[in-house]
Amino acid sequence: MQIHSSNNRNEKPTQAQIDLAFLFTTDLHVGSLPFYKQRAKRSSLDLTYEIDDVFHRRSYMSPLSWRAIMLFALNEGKTVNVHEMDRPGRYRRLFPRTLMRRLYWHARPNADFPPVARLYDPNGQSVMLLTRSRFCGHAVDALHNLADGKPVFQPLWISDIMALRPMLGIELVRDETFSTSRPIGAYLEAAAMTGRIVDERELSSLPLLGNVPRLAIPPSSQVVRRIFEQECRENPALTNLQDRSIYEDYSPA
Repeated sequence: MQIHSSNNRNEKPTQAQIDLAFLFTTDLHVGSLPFYKQRAKRSSLDLTYEIDDVFHRRSYMSPLSWRAIMLFALNEGKTVNVHEMDRPGRYRRLFPRTLMRRLYWHARPNADFPPVARLYDPNGQSVMLLTRSRFCGHAVDALHNLADGKPVFQPLWISDIMALRPMLGIELVRDETFSTSRPIGAYLEAAAMTGRIVDERELSSLPLLGNVPRLAIPPSSQVVRRIFEQECRENPALTNLQDRSIYEDYSPA
């Protein structure tokens, strides 16, 4: 996948460019701080990956380090495949291929699908509901409560989700019993109404009207904005995406 196209600002952006803009106009916050500013409490994120069939094994102390390497490779039109993140086998336990196929199938516009997975911390209060994949499977849309317990709906790098355990001790696991028939729009409306992420049973008792308000999302930090500004200079089509929101990819519930 190659992110850059022509220098025409009016050219229709590709889906990869749209996803990239979403990922760079917001940041994952854990508590009140951006994830990348958190001082690692434990260890680095270990990755095994290949770029154009060349295997690499690396450890990264900052979420931004891996992100920069991946973006550089994708900008060069190279193929990036991740095989392991964190402990051996944990990546595929959290994101098995069957789940990734379902998330990919949901990656279409105007589709208010039900969440397809629930991640949670058995030793804490952290919860994530995943709806679709982005950026060729390197990111997902998630409704989560990592930012001071308040519900946030934003795209997240999968590497950031995986790095929560080694760096901050937040060990998310996948709820293998999770299943819901209610669309993500209902969960978003309930989150705005209650200030938290509710389960399907509680959804049935709430007076939902089908109006999906936009939850507040943490802005991108200065360093992430600078990276995106550089991408905009190299690819002017991205400039028109700075005010776009992932909510535009979801139809009303």
